[in-house]
Amino acid sequence: MLRILFNLVHGVSTPFILRILGLLHAPLVDDPAFSGYIAPVIGLVATLSLIVLVGLGTANFLGQRIVREFDRLMLRIPVIKAIYGGTRQLLDALDSKNSNFQRVVMVEYPRTGVYTIGFLAKQDATLVVSEKGGSIEGHSLVFLPTTPNPTSGWLAAVPAREVIPLEMSIEEGIKTIVSGGLVIPPGWERR
Repeated sequence: MLRILFNLVHGVSTPFILRILGLLHAPLVDDPAFSGYIAPVIGLVATLSLIVLVGLGTANFLGQRIVREFDRLMLRIPVIKAIYGGTRQLLDALDSKNSNFQRVVMVEYPRTGVYTIGFLAKQDATLVVSEKGGSIEGHSLVFLPTTPNPTSGWLAAVPAREVIPLEMSIEEGIKTIVSGGLVIPPGWERR
């Protein structure tokens, strides 16, 4: 993605820079080293500047308003609304600053002796299975994300006694899952 952005900015900026320098009668314009090496560096600086400006734009009031309006637009489109809204809620829940998840846990899944890292959504839930009063008690709701995209995954009702709490923050759990286990919290290193 950055390569595409760099090529786009470089393709636009290099001729523009060469034209301005030509109008100023700068001696560097005809130098092949300038157009081959210095102009791409200027394009790189322009690309980085564009990224910073977009970041600053979304961080200020106007940028936040644009993002809010985009959210409102997406939530008005019938088919997109369900997908975008659900994904947005999950991303908000995975945000380590204001996470709705209680903690990082492990459950034995998909078979005995194999454990999956997940996020505890609700502890000691009573699951109502029918309108006639049927319920299952003593279960915890655990979100089990997939690697490398934690927004996909599933919610599992796991017996509370089988949920193993882990000593890691929500942020560390997300990093571990997204990296496929390449980034692990302190204390998990092999000895």
